[in-house]
Amino acid sequence: MSYMESKYILLLLPKGNLNVDTLASLLETYDRAYELASEISGREPGKSPMEIDKLPLAIVPATCGPGCGRLGRKGIEITEKKFLNIYEQFVKHGKYDHLFFYELGRNFWFYEASAIKRKEMDGIRTGFAVFLRDLLLNELKLNVAPINGKPYFEYMEDKKNRWKSIREEWLHSTSTDEIEKLRKKHFPNPSLFWSMLWWERYQMYGNEGIQKAFQELQQRPPTNDEAWLKFFI
Repeated sequence: MSYMESKYILLLLPKGNLNVDTLASLLETYDRAYELASEISGREPGKSPMEIDKLPLAIVPATCGPGCGRLGRKGIEITEKKFLNIYEQFVKHGKYDHLFFYELGRNFWFYEASAIKRKEMDGIRTGFAVFLRDLLLNELKLNVAPINGKPYFEYMEDKKNRWKSIREEWLHSTSTDEIEKLRKKHFPNPSLFWSMLWWERYQMYGNEGIQKAFQELQQRPPTNDEAWLKFFI
């Protein structure tokens, strides 16, 4: 493999014909995302198993999906096929694929009580990564490639419209069971529901509101779904 370094990232990739200047430009933006995530979070992820200060970004034949990010620690893997698509989108259209920013959100996930069973947190944990991705893309004002076959702007508008609908019905619901029914109706994918709880706070209070939420969560992380919902509402 060959490697490139930026301020915060160590890129490990198979030897090939990718343009060095193009890769450096991608890494520069990834650095900005890492720096912003660190600033808002008030901390950095733990070191990777490589025990280096930089975040290893490894381009590999296969991983746990198109990409895979460590929880609360530095380290992201992206498949060779997916990274070639990321590279070509950037070269041909000047657009950034969302994947790195999403996996970075997993690296910055610190808000989990030790008593929680990992599987029970999947939707909340993934929703956080989705939210931090959306925040970073918005704050950095990036031109984003389509996501799930849909233009990113349309993807966000669809989420916002569904959130508006759920909030209008939510006004008449008081119990967590009723809210869960609304969630299933408007957001069959629970991670998108949790991402929009974060997004609503971000829209209302900006980065400072998110920073305060992170500080509170580090001191007293919720221990179940109901406690997480109460944290937001």
